[in-house]
Amino acid sequence: MEYQDLIEETFRSSINHMEAALTACQDPFASAIHKAVTIIENGGTLFFAGNGGSAADACHIASELVGAYEHYTAPLPAISLVTDISSLTSISNDFSFERTILQQARALVRPRDQIWLISTSGESMNLFHTAAWARDRKISTVALLGKRGGRIASQVDYPIVVPGENTQRIQEVHEVLLHILASALKRRFPEGLPWQSAKQQPSRLPDQVDDILP
Repeated sequence: MEYQDLIEETFRSSINHMEAALTACQDPFASAIHKAVTIIENGGTLFFAGNGGSAADACHIASELVGAYEHYTAPLPAISLVTDISSLTSISNDFSFERTILQQARALVRPRDQIWLISTSGESMNLFHTAAWARDRKISTVALLGKRGGRIASQVDYPIVVPGENTQRIQEVHEVLLHILASALKRRFPEGLPWQSAKQQPSRLPDQVDDILP
């Protein structure tokens, strides 16, 4: 196979999966976004978690919300639960890998927050246990899933299931969905959170570290 053929095949496969996902995911994902807006309006934080490539997606979306996205720069409350290597390894060592996300969620997530879980298979046990814990406590949950949703789908409030069996194509759709989430939230809160008033913001960035030290 020539590289040109591989490129065309991959692009066409991705397009087909995107079209199928638009039909399957549009309405449930819109509902999940509406809930995320309400969570933020009520002072909550969005937490993200996944494994492997989905862990990278969790970090990616959290950074987009806290940092800049499009031309919107106001920070929004978002935390990735897969960035603290000390916590991840100590929890795995002291308990088990299946508890890596749950232990952090128990420490950090409040009833007014929302947890976003990302799994192409829907079978990741560390995410499943977190979803079940949140469900028991009526904490809002969203899951970006693939294939048939797996065991996680039954444990979350908003299961967003991308149709298809190809892990790479599912991951590509997940990235698009997360970018849509970032666009929606940044546009909904273009100036940041209501309590981040202009009076609380510095009038200029400090020129030197000494400018912000007591």
